[in-house]
Amino acid sequence: MAKSERFQDKIASMTGYGRASGESPAGQVTIEVRSLNHRYLEVAVRAPKAIMSMEPEIRTLVRDRVSRGKVELFISLENRVSDFTVDRKRAGEIAEALQGVAEIVGDTVRLEHILAAGEIVIVNNVEISTELVQTVFERTVHALDSMVAHRMTEGEALSEDLASRIGELRLIVTKIQELASEVPERTRQQIENFLTGVNLRNLVDPQRLEIEIAFLAQKSDVTEEITRLVTHLSAFSSALSLGGPVGRRMDFLLQEIQREVNTIGSKSAHPVISQLVVDFKAGLEKIREQVQNIE
Repeated sequence: MAKSERFQDKIASMTGYGRASGESPAGQVTIEVRSLNHRYLEVAVRAPKAIMSMEPEIRTLVRDRVSRGKVELFISLENRVSDFTVDRKRAGEIAEALQGVAEIVGDTVRLEHILAAGEIVIVNNVEISTELVQTVFERTVHALDSMVAHRMTEGEALSEDLASRIGELRLIVTKIQELASEVPERTRQQIENFLTGVNLRNLVDPQRLEIEIAFLAQKSDVTEEITRLVTHLSAFSSALSLGGPVGRRMDFLLQEIQREVNTIGSKSAHPVISQLVVDFKAGLEKIREQVQNIE
């Protein structure tokens, strides 16, 4: 069953581990699977040569459950049958024949001479039976589901941590919002104090000067940036509630949040807002680090 059907409302970490083993006519099958952080989905299957023909179906099983991360799946088979057998009868026949030749030429028969004659050591290939295929698939599904469950457990912890950190950023934005209304008037006052200090008022047209002061004061207004910032934070919280593979969406929202808070920091000359922006960025960086772990 596809991951999207089973865990559509849950956040998943990209790190996880699962293991499963079972008996087959060919021997014990063991599946180990682990996943790590990765920008896209990358699947690597390592298995005995005899069962590598199943790789396409195994990759499909992985893709049905995982949409992002580096997934490594290891399949081992403890074969009950020896990997090779020795045809002792044929070896004896060859040794006897070579011994006759050796006596004629005055030489001795060694092991390498017998092995060179061939068809003495016979490699036993693993039989790809229906039972073996079924065991591999069943155990692979079990191992993958265990890994996904592990990812879900870690994802739940990440989700709770991110929700808490977003809450802290909201509090900072509320404080910035409370001070934002002071910024234009504060900027206006700073400009007027400067002009008075350098005695420029008598040298410039008063009406033109007033227009320029109003323009500069308006440029320091961060109301729009705060509105967009609040919207992006709400969208991030919605992504947490939505669940599923939302890591890329969160990455995008963090970029937008970063852009708005940078603008607020550069436009506002308010010392308290500047400090709040620094605190916000520090919290945002911690969130960014956590989001790198989300599928």
